[in-house]
Amino acid sequence: MVLAVIVTGLEAQSIRDEIRNNLRCSAGNYMAYPVPAQLRLTKAPAGKQPFYISHYGRYGSRYNNWPHDYSTPYQTLAKADSLGKLTDLGKDVLHRLVLIRQEADEKYGELTILGALQQHLIIKRMVERFPEVFTDNSTVDARSTTLLRCYLTMENAMVQLSRMRPNVNIHHNATHRDMYFLNQMDRHLLTTKMDSATTARYKAFSRHLENNSRLMQSLFNDTAYIHQHVNIEELNASLFKIASNLQSMDVSHQMTLYDLYTDDEIYRNWERENAWWYINYGFCTLNGGKQPYSQRNLLRKIINDADSCIQMACPNVQLRFGHETVLLPLVCLLEINNFGLATDDLDALDRKGWAAYKIIPMAANIQFVFYRESPDDKDVLFKVLLNENEVRLPLKSIDAPYYHWRDFRNYYLKKLDAYVE
Repeated sequence: MVLAVIVTGLEAQSIRDEIRNNLRCSAGNYMAYPVPAQLRLTKAPAGKQPFYISHYGRYGSRYNNWPHDYSTPYQTLAKADSLGKLTDLGKDVLHRLVLIRQEADEKYGELTILGALQQHLIIKRMVERFPEVFTDNSTVDARSTTLLRCYLTMENAMVQLSRMRPNVNIHHNATHRDMYFLNQMDRHLLTTKMDSATTARYKAFSRHLENNSRLMQSLFNDTAYIHQHVNIEELNASLFKIASNLQSMDVSHQMTLYDLYTDDEIYRNWERENAWWYINYGFCTLNGGKQPYSQRNLLRKIINDADSCIQMACPNVQLRFGHETVLLPLVCLLEINNFGLATDDLDALDRKGWAAYKIIPMAANIQFVFYRESPDDKDVLFKVLLNENEVRLPLKSIDAPYYHWRDFRNYYLKKLDAYVE
């Protein structure tokens, strides 16, 4: 009976509750990087010291990618306003969109000020948590994809590192030569993400979540005008996208768009987007359950680089900067926590705890931290931090969250070798 009460209490802490308590979570991949929940890390086994860090990080907070992300809802409301079809709330939202567009103008897809700051803070915590890895003898190798916001993310991290450890030997680069592992593109898996059957299933799933009549009636004063001249689903999606990413912009200190929605509407918008991320990058069985293997090159690279760096006497750090479309499938491929979930039940994602905002907020990152007693110590241990919090792997742990490196490489190399392209 006691166990039943405990389990019931745990289940009550649903994603719906998390979103209700923190609306920013509903933004999914647009969620601005949260302060790590785990302030104190688990002490390493006796005698073991950190000596190597292997990392992959997403770019920091950015503006929406395209002008139409901002212009579509603005033009819809501006046209209605010119015809006298907006409510007082609709006019207020139009004014907010004007200010939002002004900040984002000609900055589409670029890092925001917050996006740069996130990298400074992440690197600062990394150095403070693992000072043994950042010595005058250390070498830091940083690689970025060729996209400008990824490169600038790396540069902000390097600026912070140089301030804290000016004598560390830093190499950094952004070249197409590294794209095969920093941002692998698998044509076959790309074509199967949303095949006809999966697309139909997703559309049916989304359809039962679309109930935007209350929102539209709060913005427009003419029901007939709404049905004749407003693309309801498009307007809701574009407004919610701006509402989600507003937390990464300076103008967020002046306004929000979450006030347009009820708690239930916010949850349903999250649910639709979260299912899309799961289908496209998780082990969703609707399209074959193979999408995370799109990042097999990166996982092999992480393993091979670690094997090399373990042989070196001096501390080393490898920092890789790229995209959420790489980090999410990598986390699923590693089966971290419950993110290796394989199902065709899109309604079960909340219940199973699969949420994109837990994996790929802006500036999301994964850190492999390696430990040993000395360069002669062959019993290398490591742990994994996802967004700077310790996580579980599907391996036998000697002392959670620490694992033997040999167990990791054996398990995942077999997994990769078993995948047929």
